[in-house]
Amino acid sequence: MKITIILSSIFFALFAFITSSAFSQSNDCCAKEKTSQCCAENKSCYDATGNAGGDTSVTGMTCPVSGEAIGEGQGIKFGYYGKDYTFCCEGCLAKFKKEPMNYIKEELTCPVMGEVIESKDVFVMHEGTKYYLCCKSCNKKFESDPDKYKNGPKN
Repeated sequence: MKITIILSSIFFALFAFITSSAFSQSNDCCAKEKTSQCCAENKSCYDATGNAGGDTSVTGMTCPVSGEAIGEGQGIKFGYYGKDYTFCCEGCLAKFKKEPMNYIKEELTCPVMGEVIESKDVFVMHEGTKYYLCCKSCNKKFESDPDKYKNGPKN
């Protein structure tokens, strides 16, 4: 019985060592370079919150999701309701598309009626992105012609 316990302990210790060693090697790119391109190519670069390491070059741009600086000529651009946003990596863009209101600081207006959007509860998913609307009656209009409305209200 004691031998079984000792062998099991050795097995688990060896397994833990191999697993942690493999993880640190796959995460090596971000530990050394900390570029958004590196992290976008290596999904293992994301930390526990899902953010990737960003380039520290100062361009004045920061990722709206992670808050990290975006290096010159780097980042992923995405247009939402007529405004362009730049993200440090694909992971942050995916988080944004899932719940944009968590990351947008300005007030949003319904692309169908132009009314202020007051809640996250009324929305339509289009091509993997959540688009908020002011009321449920706008859902059908948006879904009937998403390309007309996805860039925001027409002035």
